[in-house]
Order: sequence, then C-alpha cells, then structure tokens
Amino acid sequence: MSRFKIRKIILFTVTIPLLALASYFAYNVYQDSIKRSEIKDDYSTLNYINKGMLSVTAWKGTMMNIVEHQITDFELTKSQDSLLHLQLTELIRSLVDQADKTIQANDEGFKNTIRKWAVNTFVDADEIKAGAPQFSRRIIDEVMKEKNKDRMKTLAISKLTEFADETYDLQDSLEIKDIHAKYDISLGEDINSILLVKAKELEIKNYRETFFILGIVVIFLLLWFFVFKFIALQKSLFFLSVILAIIVLLVGLTSAMIEIDARINQLDFVLLGESVVFKDQVIFYQSKSILQLVNILLQTGKVDSILVGILVLGFSVVLPITKLISTQVYLFGKDKWQNNKLIYWLAFKSGKWSMADVMVVAIFMAYVGFNGILEDQMEYLNVQSDAMNSIATNNTSLQPGYLLFIAYVLFGLILAAILKHIIKKQHKRSV
Repeated sequence: MSRFKIRKIILFTVTIPLLALASYFAYNVYQDSIKRSEIKDDYSTLNYINKGMLSVTAWKGTMMNIVEHQITDFELTKSQDSLLHLQLTELIRSLVDQADKTIQANDEGFKNTIRKWAVNTFVDADEIKAGAPQFSRRIIDEVMKEKNKDRMKTLAISKLTEFADETYDLQDSLEIKDIHAKYDISLGEDINSILLVKAKELEIKNYRETFFILGIVVIFLLLWFFVFKFIALQKSLFFLSVILAIIVLLVGLTSAMIEIDARINQLDFVLLGESVVFKDQVIFYQSKSILQLVNILLQTGKVDSILVGILVLGFSVVLPITKLISTQVYLFGKDKWQNNKLIYWLAFKSGKWSMADVMVVAIFMAYVGFNGILEDQMEYLNVQSDAMNSIATNNTSLQPGYLLFIAYVLFGLILAAILKHIIKKQHKRSV
C-alpha cells in the first residue's frame, strides 16, 4: 500500500469520527436549546408579574391571611374600649330618641294609634336611654368573644373570596394547570424550583457540548498544519472541513443566541402589620435564534419587517451556506464548473456580501445595548428601606448559538484563505 493511501486512511480515520461526534453534539445542542427555551418560557409564564404582584388571584391568599390575623389578634386598648363604649352608648340613645319621635309623629290610622298607645303605656324611653351604657357594654363583650371573632373571620373571608371570584382570571388558571400537567408536577409542588433545576442542567450540558464542537473545530485547524505538507490530502481535508463548517453554521443558526431576562427576585413589604413577600416576578423574558427571529419577522405581516426578514435570511443564512457549497463545487468540479462565473463569485467574491460577520457584531451590540438599558432601569427597582425591600436582577446573557456562530465565521474565513492557497498551488502545478 502506498504512503498516500496510508496517509489518506489515517486522515479519514481521524476526521470521520470527529465529524460524527460534531453532528451528534450539534443535534444535542439544538435539541437542548429548544428544551431549555421552552422550560424558561413556561417558568416565565408562571411567574410573570401579571400573575404575581399584579394579580388579584395571587393577592387573594395574602389578603385572607391578613384579614384572619387582624381579626384573631384584634384587642381593644383601654382608651379604644372607653371611646367605643361612649360612642355606642350615644348611638343607642340616639336610636331610641329617633324611634320615639317617629312613633309619636305617626298617629294616623287605627293601627298606628294602638301602637302609639302601647309604647306610651309600656315603654319608658328615658329608662332605656339610662340603660344604654349597660347595653353597649354587653354588645362590646359579645363581639369580642372568640366564637364571634370566628364568625367575623368567616364572613370577611367569604366576602373576600366572592370579590376574588368575580375578578378571577380563568385563562390564567388553565394555563398554570396545563404547565403543571406538562411536567407531571402536582399543583402543591414547588414547580419553580423544579423548572429552574431542569433549565440549569440543560444549560450546563449545552455549554459542555458547545465546547466539544469548538474543540473539534480546533482539531481540524491543527490537522491543516500536518496536511499542508501533503498536497494530495488537501482536497480531502478541505471537503471534510466544509462539512464541519456547515454543521457549525446550522447549529449556530438554530440555537438560541441571546437571552433577555429581567425580573424582581424578591419584593417584601409590610401591609397592615403583616409581611407580604413576592418572589421571582418576571418582567420580561425572550430567547431566540436567528431562524426564529427571521420567522417572527416574516409572520408580522408588515412590509418593512418582512423585508428585513428576507434580507437577514438571504445574507446571513442562504448566502453563507451557498458559499460553502460553491467552494466544494469549484474545488472538485471540472473546468466547466471552475469557469462558471456564478460559482467563482460565490466561492471567492461573495464573502463581502455575506452578513454573517455583521450579524455577529450586531448581536453583540444588541446584547451590550439591552444589557446596559436593563441594568440602568432595573437599578430603580432596587429599593432598601424600612417600609419595603426590593431586589431586581438582569440576567441577560449570550447563549451557545452565538459562540457557534462566531466559530463558523472565523472558521469560514480561515477556509477561504486555505482554498485560495490550494487553488494557487494547483495553478502552479498545472503550469
């Protein structure tokens, strides 16, 4: 067996498994990115601020606890007791006077005459007014009994429940139940902690597999230092390198690139002597890939958005893939293909039209911009005082899709330089 064949076998023995691993990791990164985005979306849906501190349903339980504790712990001070006793006594006397005036004034008809005679004969208004202090004391003592406190709690809570039911959002309730059912989690379990753990595990796995892919790209680049010595192996390695570049590009386009996450971690304050706490109140959350962004732009129905979507799709997705395929056609094709102006332009001249590198800068600038704006605005929500404590955080971050897209751009630039080197060598040999 010739040395050329041995070297070629060694090359394919090394690169084919690496390509298989890259494909496997790329698929996992794509799937895990979708799963994680879905979990974070569901978590955000459960914890959006309109389902927490701005929701009547969420306040229902809090207000019930406040009312129950207020009634249970309610005790009159001596001054309050004296004042209430005095006011209630005056109220009873006023009611007696009002009733007596009404009866004395209304004497038309036989029935009213009989009632007036009976009251004047058997009822002494002055005696009742004299006993008003005793009546008011008995009323106060009766109200303050534990059994009557329980009745007041029941009445207050029933009215509060009635009010909450009138403003209850059935759609929110169904949405929450659907999310619990989706993850097979009962309504009594702490679904927030479970979802956050799942999302964190996927994030760690996602980054690990992303770095595996980047490691494979580095190995391919290192192989070129070896292959440059052997002209006969250059076409084979270039072919395999382009396949790897396409894999990296596709997973970069389909995986989440940037995640915008603004939330209030904790808000606690005192209301009517009771501590009220709201945690993990999501203000805004979005996580999108380039292809998801293009899809959103195309579905808006607005001409300007559709135009932007088409431009992004054409220059950042279609053109880079077409360029990679054209390099293969140019390198392995016959003279007819190499002399084709379109193939030549795509392989060598289309780089300045491709917006892949521009997209990298644009996404980074968007990240810096969003991060700066959110940091500035969230600072106003951080409040530390005796009356209220609020902790707001900005968790905006770049995602694995961005790293892979950068890797494709850099790898693509290096491959373009390698292709020119190979073509130059071929021309020298043909001469």
